[in-house]
Amino acid sequence: MAKQPASLFDDLTSLSPAEVESKYDEARQALTELEAALVELHVNKKLHSETIKFAVNKLGEPPVEPATEQDELIRLAIEQKHAFDRHLNERDDLVNRLVVPRHRVANTIGEFHAKLTGRNDANTSMSLAQEMEMFSRFFELQAMLTIYNEQTAVLANLRIARRDLLETIKSVNKKDRQLAQELSQARQKAKGLRTEAGRLRAYLKKENAGPKQPLPPPTPEMSERLLAGEALTMEEFASMLEHGGLTDVQPAEEKRNEAKEKREPAMRKAAPRRGQRHRSPSRK
Repeated sequence: MAKQPASLFDDLTSLSPAEVESKYDEARQALTELEAALVELHVNKKLHSETIKFAVNKLGEPPVEPATEQDELIRLAIEQKHAFDRHLNERDDLVNRLVVPRHRVANTIGEFHAKLTGRNDANTSMSLAQEMEMFSRFFELQAMLTIYNEQTAVLANLRIARRDLLETIKSVNKKDRQLAQELSQARQKAKGLRTEAGRLRAYLKKENAGPKQPLPPPTPEMSERLLAGEALTMEEFASMLEHGGLTDVQPAEEKRNEAKEKREPAMRKAAPRRGQRHRSPSRK
């Protein structure tokens, strides 16, 4: 098991302040560049996620693509979704015009054909009116099925558009997962850089906290000038603050008065409060 360092700044004590400052600037520069890359990754990830939602009808409008974005996969997915919606509307218009869906028309024609030819039940007999009604509906459905067969291109185009859109969305989803992984790794790296920059900054702040040279102690002349009400320079004032000179500055008369006040009073001598001693009659 590796031994933990005794201090957080053990690796920095052997470096000069200029070298530590250079490392701090490099960490800040790398963090700035990484944060810019994080913003770009986040925008790209959001674009892919919204494209997937638009493709599965969870968003009513396509995502707004930035002017700087040059992702052809996103453009292709949006175009294919619009094409799929267009073919789907054509199919729905055809179904609404013919009232009955194509698969129901085909199934009903099969049932009518089996009944009219007697393939389902040989013992079942129909009246002439029933046969005429069934033949009439059979021919109507047959005409509808003919129209459907003539419009096979609509259904074929819809199937092709759906297949192409699914393939493109799979690629977009794969890219979205890749971007999510890159975003997570970049966030971890940014966290490490931010911690390192904070450590270097704390070390520089610690090294630059105290004065470079100790201040000289105050002279009696400074105290006399301060008591006389004269001005002091900033260096002299800092020297008195550093060495506690301001606490000792007071007139000599006040010092004598304080000494008298602090002197303890003399102890009072008092006789015990006792009465005269009484003797017993036998001792008189």
